[in-house]
Amino acid sequence: MFDWLANLPLSSRAKYAAGLAVEEMATNIVKYGYDDDNEHLIHVTIDITRDHIIIEFVDDGHAFDPTKQPAPDIEKLVHSQKAGGLGIELVRRISEKMMYQRDDNLNRLTLHIRRLEPDDTQYIKLSQLAQETP
Repeated sequence: MFDWLANLPLSSRAKYAAGLAVEEMATNIVKYGYDDDNEHLIHVTIDITRDHIIIEFVDDGHAFDPTKQPAPDIEKLVHSQKAGGLGIELVRRISEKMMYQRDDNLNRLTLHIRRLEPDDTQYIKLSQLAQETP
């Protein structure tokens, strides 16, 4: 999954964040956006600018705005037997900007992830997920 990022001049954190964002959002589109057996396409565009990795997803699934989803109850998820529930929140936290619009029956989600320098050592602490509320 992360092979396409391997040779890009990005920090390992930026590479991980971009790969995670693509994996999580594409999974959500497939899992929740389609309830039929028709063929569907998800168009993913990745642009690397001086300051950001910009990832755009365009799909023809049901209208769904992940920017409007409430933050999950982390404590409840930890004690639950149910897997999942953190994907959108993780992507929201690793993205500097997350924008959604619905155009002509298409979902368009754009993420701006900071492009960090190769020696950058920033990381997301799991404790931050439990303490912060967007």
